Amino acid sequence: TPMVYTSGIYKTGKETLVEAQDYKLDYVANAIELKKGDKVLDIGCGWGRLVKHFTEKYGAKVHGITLSTEQRKYGLELNKGNGGEIHLQDGMKMAERKDLVPKGGYDAVTSLEMAEHVGIRRYDEFLRSVHGILKDDGVFYFQVAGLRREWRFEDFVWGLFMGEHVFPGADASCNMGWVTQHLERAGFEVQRVSNLGNHYSRTLYHWLENWRASKDSISKKYGEKAWRRWEVFLAWSVRIARQGSSTVFMITATKHGQEARRIKTQDHLVPTF
Repeated sequence: TPMVYTSGIYKTGKETLVEAQDYKLDYVANAIELKKGDKVLDIGCGWGRLVKHFTEKYGAKVHGITLSTEQRKYGLELNKGNGGEIHLQDGMKMAERKDLVPKGGYDAVTSLEMAEHVGIRRYDEFLRSVHGILKDDGVFYFQVAGLRREWRFEDFVWGLFMGEHVFPGADASCNMGWVTQHLERAGFEVQRVSNLGNHYSRTLYHWLENWRASKDSISKKYGEKAWRRWEVFLAWSVRIARQGSSTVFMITATKHGQEARRIKTQDHLVPTF
């Protein structure tokens, strides 16, 4: 099973986890109008699955960046010989990498469920840094876990559990209005946003099935308490994402003031039925 730690998209609801993830990657490629030779940066590339997909299927020139030495090691092996690159690099400081950033900027930048870990205090800084390394006629695909604006006690309890046991310090999962406002402050215009929390719920359920099927090997390596902690996290999150305490936003954005790019993207994303 490909290592992808972001929500899939279930077009019919009958897809396997692999099919849902591949469809999501094609959805992202479509959102940024990916074509052969495009220079793409994936911020928070994880295990390098998007790098592989965009490089091998679309012929793009992809840089993935991560802070994890283990993820980079896995990703380099996954992308061995295909031309995809994975670097240990702080996304906030990417503009300093003159050896990596193409002259004029990237044709597209993607960031899938990484910004939650940037934190609220540096959220604007992160988005401005993306703006600075994206071509003026480029496209930014931004996928981020979100929360509903309405507050319920259940949300508070779940947040305390997550903060203590799963994602300490990840305080930038916010409501859609907050996210789009900060994108606009950073110089972006949102062209499309989809709220697909129930698709995240289905993804989480598939992860939960895999987790339970691997109980013996995981418990042997990490201990049963650690296995149980993540079983609770995944099982609870299936329900949380289904009923709306948490969700995922899939956003396509372009730079403010770029009329030609704006028109092209809006014509490409024209609603159909």
